[in-house]
Amino acid sequence: MKEIFIGIITAAVFLGVWVIGQNFVMSAISSVACLAIIVVTMKSLEKEKKVKIAIVEDNSEFGKIRRTIIKHTASILQYIDRFKALNVDKEVIAMLTSIYKTCLKITKALDDDASLHTKLNDFSSNYLPGLISILDTYDNLAEVSFKTKEAQKFASQFYLFMKQITDAFDKKYYSLFSNDVLDSKAEMAAMSAIFKSEGLVDNKDFGSTD
Repeated sequence: MKEIFIGIITAAVFLGVWVIGQNFVMSAISSVACLAIIVVTMKSLEKEKKVKIAIVEDNSEFGKIRRTIIKHTASILQYIDRFKALNVDKEVIAMLTSIYKTCLKITKALDDDASLHTKLNDFSSNYLPGLISILDTYDNLAEVSFKTKEAQKFASQFYLFMKQITDAFDKKYYSLFSNDVLDSKAEMAAMSAIFKSEGLVDNKDFGSTD
């Protein structure tokens, strides 16, 4: 459509200049100049439109959730480095690293399928900020080597918490694909029924572990 528009404008300029001055060379030069101006203008308008679209998308619910997850994931990585420097329990660092990798996988899944943001609202607004707050407390206590009994008690509770939360983050990631799993199971059941009816497979159910 825009190519036709450019062609019409260029032809109109060529014809107008030729009618006025009846100079073929000037008409050609004017047409080329007009064409160049039109092309540059249209490209600028397209670029501005793309920028506006990007801004709108970034301010959408998807954009907000994605930014929040990326921000907190980066914070988790900083805590990993911080805990390494403080020589805290290696298992704690390993569990936190696992959570960090899960967050990266969740971000990638979100980038691959923007509709998943509807399943990540609580994750971005509650789970991650809550985890960061707890990590901050642990970091402050680790900095003074858990000297008080209360701090040591918190460290023990934190260890148990990390074991639970690491598993919870993994389950959250896999829950993003629960609908896909259900759809695939339904497809497998349907295909299995067809194959059984044609005698291509035995009557053993594919879901059986016997």
